[in-house]
Amino acid sequence: MDALEEDPADQQDHRFVEKKRKKKTKQNENEKKISKGDGDKEQTAAAAVVNSSNTSSNKNKNKNNDNDGIVQKHNNKNNHHQRKNENENEKDPRLPQGRHPVKIVQGEHPFEVDDSDHCETPLQSYKDILPILSEMCKKIGAAKQSMKIYDPYFCDGSVVKHLSSLGFESVYNKKEDCYAVWESESESQFDAFLTNPPYSEDHIEKLMNYITSPSFGSKPWLLLMPQWVHKKDYYVNATTKNRGKRCDPFYIVPKKRYVYLPPANFREKKDSDVHKKSSPFISMWYCWGGDEKRNGELMNAFKKSATMRDCDMARSKSALRDLRRNGSDKGGKKKKAKTGK
Repeated sequence: MDALEEDPADQQDHRFVEKKRKKKTKQNENEKKISKGDGDKEQTAAAAVVNSSNTSSNKNKNKNNDNDGIVQKHNNKNNHHQRKNENENEKDPRLPQGRHPVKIVQGEHPFEVDDSDHCETPLQSYKDILPILSEMCKKIGAAKQSMKIYDPYFCDGSVVKHLSSLGFESVYNKKEDCYAVWESESESQFDAFLTNPPYSEDHIEKLMNYITSPSFGSKPWLLLMPQWVHKKDYYVNATTKNRGKRCDPFYIVPKKRYVYLPPANFREKKDSDVHKKSSPFISMWYCWGGDEKRNGELMNAFKKSATMRDCDMARSKSALRDLRRNGSDKGGKKKKAKTGK
């Protein structure tokens, strides 16, 4: 055989090796394709995650922008109302900062006025204490016309008219800030102190501090106030528990509740008559003669008067409690009550 001629067995082995090589090459190419495909999928998935994250970030950003817009809108609204309130307060210098405006009475007042307090005292209430006022005149040796009466709380001026109709023509009731007057000790000279104070806030407490202060002296006073006042600590501390200036007031309780009416055209009109009058509680007179002796004389004068038909008298807080428990004479037989001790 020629040395250059291949043996058939070698040719067969060569074809087998070549076939195996091609198969291996094809297999490698397939693996590369698979690997490349997986890489593309990973890149696609990663891109999807990035896109999702960006979308979520954009949504959150948009949401935050919306929230910022809502907050800004709310702040703008609050700023608008704040500026409006500030402008209103600037227009009315009588309104203090940080408080709701109160309804101001028609006409100028040098003090703040709450419309729930602004009511006129009825004439009947002054008639009920007429025996006490008359006894005061006797003790100071003055006629009704000349006895000086001081009422510091101004409403609409009816107290002057009512007391004048009963003969008391020297009544001081001016449109002024009584607290400023008291602080400066510039109040008018008077023989008797008589008033129906505002019931809101701390007006009654200020009043009690004033009439039981050393500077007030031993002047007699008559106060028309709600029944619940006698239970308040400021009242007890100013009267029966006042170590410096103790006093034991007596009480005149009307058998028919007093009705208080606001000045004409002051309050808004109501459909119901119930809202046209004031004081949904019982009020009574708190009375002190200036000292124990004069206090007893005023009580005796009242007890002897015909006014006892229309009112009850209690000499102390305990007698007032008994009166409340036992009731009073309303045209029938009067129940026994310890009101005359």
